[in-house]
Amino acid sequence: MRVVLKRFAEGLAELVYPSRAECMGCGSRAGMPRSWLCEECRVALASRWTGPGQPPEGGLFDGAAYAYKYGGPAAGMVRNLKYRGVKRLSEGMGRAMAKAFEGLGNAGAELLVPVPMHPKRLRQRGFNHAAVLAERAGSELGLPAAEALARVRDTRQQARLTGEERRRNMDGAFEVVRDVRGRRVVLVDDVCTTGSTANACAKALREAGAAAVYLLCYAVAEEE
Repeated sequence: MRVVLKRFAEGLAELVYPSRAECMGCGSRAGMPRSWLCEECRVALASRWTGPGQPPEGGLFDGAAYAYKYGGPAAGMVRNLKYRGVKRLSEGMGRAMAKAFEGLGNAGAELLVPVPMHPKRLRQRGFNHAAVLAERAGSELGLPAAEALARVRDTRQQARLTGEERRRNMDGAFEVVRDVRGRRVVLVDDVCTTGSTANACAKALREAGAAAVYLLCYAVAEEE
């Protein structure tokens, strides 16, 4: 029965978001011959490749990697996964994230941990996009993913806040709910903007005894 339901859901997703009908980067409906992106967006996305990058300020991370600079087709991919629920995008996104993380060399990572959503928002959206990306990237890297963090405060949306407001908004927002003592953890999210959310998560993981904390995101905001 579970297999039947899964196939039904996949078939329904294909009807709603046919894989070659709309570009997930720019919205073009010209038809995609090879992937979710039109040829122009494929070229543009490749030009924004990042790989290993600078962690957010604060000294809480041992390293960071990002697949792409945010904007253009990368932003389109994120929005379509996050707000339209096109989860099938996570396959290519997770593969790109794994490739970016491999650029850090032998980091000795043991566990991928997604940035959590507050239960209220999780009920509204129906899924945690960071958890989906962590599962996909973990599968590519041969590493397990586990929801070891919980969001204990329903914080305001970060996009509407200034840098300092974002930091204060995240203070005490997360707690560790699984044993991470002595483990080398990779925190996973879709986009790193100012790093306030990532730093708050890293602080909780450090205080819980994580031996190392890395950051892995699909995209990183460009410095202004």
